[in-house]
Amino acid sequence: MACQRNRSIELADYIASFGIDVNIGKNKARGNKGIFINKNNSFRIDISKSIEDDNSIIKILIHEFAHFVHSKYDKTLKSLDFAFGNFDEEIQEELIKITVEEVPKTTAKELFDIKNNLNSEIKDISKNIKSAIPGFKLSEPCKIIEKSLPLYAKYLLKYDRVRFFNRIYSINEIEDLKEEQIAYIKLKSKQRYLRRVNSRISKLNKYYNQPTELFARFAEVYYTNPELALKLAPKSCIKFKENITNSNIQEFTKIKPILL
Repeated sequence: MACQRNRSIELADYIASFGIDVNIGKNKARGNKGIFINKNNSFRIDISKSIEDDNSIIKILIHEFAHFVHSKYDKTLKSLDFAFGNFDEEIQEELIKITVEEVPKTTAKELFDIKNNLNSEIKDISKNIKSAIPGFKLSEPCKIIEKSLPLYAKYLLKYDRVRFFNRIYSINEIEDLKEEQIAYIKLKSKQRYLRRVNSRISKLNKYYNQPTELFARFAEVYYTNPELALKLAPKSCIKFKENITNSNIQEFTKIKPILL
């Protein structure tokens, strides 16, 4: 443990030598495990005070330091040519493999479980409506039902809870409507929720597939689990090592000796 602790301190000192203010366990890192901040060319890395394991601290330090290096060589954060010589599709696919292997599955799994449940519920509700209105199509507004709804209920097609003439109406407390009308209102609510879930999944995919995130996660695995990195991303490892050897990205030259 002492040896591991010395390595995390030595790594933090090395990163600080580039003019980066490194804070370990001093704040919440804005709700993240770690964060790299570049504000007016003033650099800072924060490691959350919730992270106490030294192995985790090392991984996060490397990850955030990779963001710093990336920003130095490519301010757009869109290309990884500086690290791999040519950021082609093969290297991109390898980096995605590492991301899929390393990213915590809990958040994504929860979202996809919710999505699957919503799709199932929407399908069941649609069947119930169709039994009352044979011409009903899930992909189109049902004008027959929408025109028949009282005014307050029309608001519930857009909102789960509304105030109408000093009275609160909720999709969970509808008593004076027909079964197909209630089902249709609840269907619209489920579809709104599904759109929000799909949006979150899309943002999650977009975030993890950003070149800067792909690179940071690769660097993290390359130094802390080289066997896995070589297995999942052989071409990327070779190209990355070549660039370090040629001192094209000299910032990484001393990390491996520190961790040995």
